[in-house]
Amino acid sequence: MKKNKFDGVLEAVRVDQNDQLLLAKIYEKRGVVWSDHFLVNREDFIQRIKNGNVFVVGTRQYKLGSSFETSDSVQLSLNNEQAYIRLDQENSPSDNLKNLPRF
Repeated sequence: MKKNKFDGVLEAVRVDQNDQLLLAKIYEKRGVVWSDHFLVNREDFIQRIKNGNVFVVGTRQYKLGSSFETSDSVQLSLNNEQAYIRLDQENSPSDNLKNLPRF
């Protein structure tokens, strides 16, 4: 069985009119099990990444509680003391969450 190299899964987002993250729907690894989904605000999500947690974009597979279909890695971009959440390697002053489902 392949070992997961990530601490959390970002499933969907709620954004404002400027496409900046307001709320994130995530799952977190807790020991050997995964949490149910829950919502975190922008500041909490950024703090989790700053604390060293690795997040990927994905969805939980139906009836397989600890299996996820994952894709992109979530990156944190710092620009002028502001943190931006991105799914690419660019360092521009905005969030890049274009391919994520909205809720």
